[in-house]
Amino acid sequence: VSSCKKDDDPVVDPPKLKKSDSITMGGGYANEVYYSMAGGIIQTSPRATWDIAFRTQLRSSSILTNDGAGVVLYTYPKADTTGWATLDTNGLSGWKPMFNDPTNWENGAFSRNAKGHPDYGWGIYNDVTHNLTGDSLFVIKLRDGSFKKLWIVKKYSAQDIFVFKYANLDGSNEQVISENISSLTATDFSGYSLQTNVRVAFEPLKKSWDILFTKYMSVQPDGTPYLVTGVLSNDSLNTKKFHPVVLTYNDYNPGTWDSTRSSIGWDWKEFDMNTFSYKIVDSTVYFIKPVSGGVYKLNFTGFSGSTSGVVKFNVEQQ
Repeated sequence: VSSCKKDDDPVVDPPKLKKSDSITMGGGYANEVYYSMAGGIIQTSPRATWDIAFRTQLRSSSILTNDGAGVVLYTYPKADTTGWATLDTNGLSGWKPMFNDPTNWENGAFSRNAKGHPDYGWGIYNDVTHNLTGDSLFVIKLRDGSFKKLWIVKKYSAQDIFVFKYANLDGSNEQVISENISSLTATDFSGYSLQTNVRVAFEPLKKSWDILFTKYMSVQPDGTPYLVTGVLSNDSLNTKKFHPVVLTYNDYNPGTWDSTRSSIGWDWKEFDMNTFSYKIVDSTVYFIKPVSGGVYKLNFTGFSGSTSGVVKFNVEQQ
């Protein structure tokens, strides 16, 4: 008996992925979870390990703060970089806090004062050298509630090196760091702890994950920042949201794909004051074009809140 395939044998496609899944961030949402639509959980990382993070791309100026862990950034309003030695925090309570743009990975907290090329917020681009030179000083509140003064001195663009300086507010314990991230471009960001003076690798490979379950700073309609727990998207991801629809809805063609950082966001759940628990917003589905290709449908089915940080959802390959 021959086991060879005959020419007229039908071709059978592999079954499409369809599953109920969950992730766990832990009590107080202590961890963040990187997830692939095709592969499931890629990595679970403790959140409170870094204070700032540099985008690894050569042409990027983005520097994030760990706003989900309580890091807050302020631009020093009294002087440019010539005021490093005499920086003081009198009036700090009236300074405007700066957080990462919830919609754009490239617009980190350090870029929020950007005026457009060549002004990128923390520094000025040089058209001849292609480097960025810092022109601003910052005061930063760290994860542990302490404060530092901070100066992003320069980015050597061709070498992918950030030079930065930080110290206690009184000038003591000054550190000058030359952070070469040229070997780290397979990840999107490289973290750094201003508390322990070390680089922190907190992300998996950029091509390995699609969505991130985490805490981050969002913005109310009136512009007020507020901390939320939700889902951020890989910079290469595209999504569409449909509401109200039945959960069996499968037509992802209408509308425009959304590539913003928080296209899924946090408002797929709401707090019920009658039961003091979270409930999932009815009749909402998301379609996702992941890094690996194809289209997947996502709908949430449960959220435990801060006690355990469990999120439940369905994933279905289209």
